[in-house]
Order: sequence, then structure tokens, then C-alpha cells
Amino acid sequence: MTVNARNTRSLRDTAAPDAVGWLVSDARLLPTPAPLLEGLCERLTARGVPLARASISLFTLHPLLHARSFRWRAGHPSATTEVHPHGLQHLPAFAQSPFKALREGVPVIHRRLEQPLAPDDYPMFQGLREEGLTEYLALPVCFSDGSRHAVSWSTSEPGGFTDAQRALLQELHPLLELVLEVIARKDMTGVLLDTYLGRDTGRRILQGQIRRGDGETTSAVICLSDLRSFTALSDALPRDALLELLNAYFETMVSAFHAHGAEVLKFMGDAVLAIFRIDAESPVEERCMAAARTMREAVAASARDNASRREQGLTPYEFGASLHVGDVMYGNIGASDRLDFTVIGPAVNLASRIAGLCAGLNEPVLLSESFVSHYRGGVKDLGRHPLKGVPHPMRIYTLGSESSARTAAA
Repeated sequence: MTVNARNTRSLRDTAAPDAVGWLVSDARLLPTPAPLLEGLCERLTARGVPLARASISLFTLHPLLHARSFRWRAGHPSATTEVHPHGLQHLPAFAQSPFKALREGVPVIHRRLEQPLAPDDYPMFQGLREEGLTEYLALPVCFSDGSRHAVSWSTSEPGGFTDAQRALLQELHPLLELVLEVIARKDMTGVLLDTYLGRDTGRRILQGQIRRGDGETTSAVICLSDLRSFTALSDALPRDALLELLNAYFETMVSAFHAHGAEVLKFMGDAVLAIFRIDAESPVEERCMAAARTMREAVAASARDNASRREQGLTPYEFGASLHVGDVMYGNIGASDRLDFTVIGPAVNLASRIAGLCAGLNEPVLLSESFVSHYRGGVKDLGRHPLKGVPHPMRIYTLGSESSARTAAA
């Protein structure tokens, strides 16, 4: 369908200013591409662009995901988000998709779906026709680092988009690219900080706690867990097998910690350091119960995992962990140009000393007197034991039966 210059100018004059003004102001502050796509589609349809379907596909830097797709459909209250794990790029559905072609350098993909499909058309076009769509327009989204992503627009209007509508979508595209990169960079920064530093630590750093010495003293349940016989395993196993075993052990521990609200602060060789922060909303008794549930689940999960590993001929693993309650300094330490956000203090050192008793006492989890004084679950007294750097032997406990709750500290 052909329109004259006057109609083209009219559409741009009425639709573009609203969309452009929003893109350069409020849109840049959105947390993810989903509300960006939703807001832009709402503004365009309100101004006469007959969108039926739109999508954004971003190939992301993420430990679990290869890409994420954000889709909007007319008549739906909000855009939806789909995640695609690593390995997506090897599946036929992706290999034969317009998004793969755009990522590899194709400048634009445009198809009038009312016309007969050609033998070499993308397979997804048949599905779009069955949905009643009449035109499909996809453009590459090019970021400043050279990465290529994609956005698509579709309509079910008889005859497809007008020339003016199509021109408007293409004229808005450079600005949409810029805003998308701003949002994607913010999101990626948060994901990477959460992945490498921990959820709460990443949030604190983004909020500005980045100077050496920034921090606070806080009360916490401290958990330190390490792999038993790691030195022997390192000598006996090939590199790849050792890394696989370490990752299996870390997956068990971190999954249990995150399930109960712990902050995993760091991996130290074969050890994991995590805390359950204590505050007015999370009193010490609740945090001790959460920590105990975490350890029970980790022990059960490792038993299941080891049974499967033995069936596969893989080396099983055992761990030893301690639970202790104390005050820690939580913040930035290190050199002026290389910092670490972590916890330090005597309480952390004591938790480490207690964890070192696990192998000798043949227990996967040991508890300090301080932890037991706040914990109302069942415990077993293992007697007093000397700890390196501690002047007097300390009474050590382990978890007892879940049904033997106590009403007073031992």
C-alpha cells in the first residue's frame, strides 16, 4: 500500500514525538527490556500503528542463559519474558530462525506473510501466518561492543504495515538500540556482580559501597564448609574430574544456602563462606533454624548426589561444615586498587577452627556453643575439644533429631 508524503509526515508527527520523548526520558530508567517493549508498543498502538506482536531477543553474558526473549502481544496486559539456556544455539529452531541470521550480519528481514511463502523462508513464518499475522519486520540491535541482538515487529492488519508505519518503526530503531543497551548493561552488571560476589554484596557495591574501609559490624550466623580430603583428591584426580567434583559440591552447598536466605560470600579453594544476617526482621533464633535446615538439606542432597555419582563411576565427595553465631565486620578490605567485599573477625576464625574438627569427629556439621544457645532444635553434645588459637577447649555439638526441640539452651 502506497501513501503520499503528507500522510507519512502526519503519522510521524503524531506518533514519533510521544515515543521519542518517552525513550529518551523515563524508558532509560526501566529495570529490564520487558517494560520497555510494553511501553513502546502501547504508545505506538495508541497512535495508530497496528502492532499485533513484537519481540526483543538479547544474547546475554550469563552463567546459565544464552539468551532472553521479551514478547508483547496485542490484548495482553504485559510483555512476557522467556529464558533460553546455553545450548540454544545448537538447536534446529534457533539455527533456522531470523534471529540467528540477524546476529550473523543480515541487515534486515522483511516478509509480507499474506503472499505465498517461498521454499527458503524461515520455518517460523508458517506459524506466524497461522496466527493471522500479515507482515513481519526484524532488525538487528547492534551494541557498542559489537554484539548483535534483534527486535521484531508484526501486524495482522490486512495488507500489512503502511509505508509510513514501517518507516516510523525503522526511524525509531536507532534510539531503541541506545536505550536497550543502557538497560541491558545495567541488568548484565547486576547479574555478574550477583554471580561473582553474591546477591547482597552486589547490591551494596552498586549502591556505592566501593571505598576501602566501607562496611559495618553486624551479627550473623556464620557457616564455613569445606571439602574433606581435598589435598588427596587433588593428587589423585585428573584436572577435569577434580573441577567437576568441586562444582558438584559447590552446587549442593550454594543451592541449600540460597534456598534459605543465606548470603554466599566467597569460595576459598574448596571452602564456602556464607552468612545468615541477623537483624530486627530476622532474629537470631529464626536465622539459626534456617541455618540448621540448610545444613540438613545439604547433607541429604549430597547423599543423593553421591549415590548417583557412584552409579556413574564418579568420585563421591564429603564435606565438613560449622555453624557459629557472632559479630563480624562486613565490608571492603584490600589494596587501594584491588578490593574484596567479605566478612572478617574472630567469629569467622572460630567458625573455621570448628569446621576443621569435622573429619576427626566424623560429623558433617558441627555447632558452636554460641549457636546452640540460640537454636531450639535438637542437638547432640560431642564434649569439649581444643581449637588452634583458642586458650581453652570448647564444647562442640552436632545436629540431633529434628523432633527433639529444646526449650532452653544446653
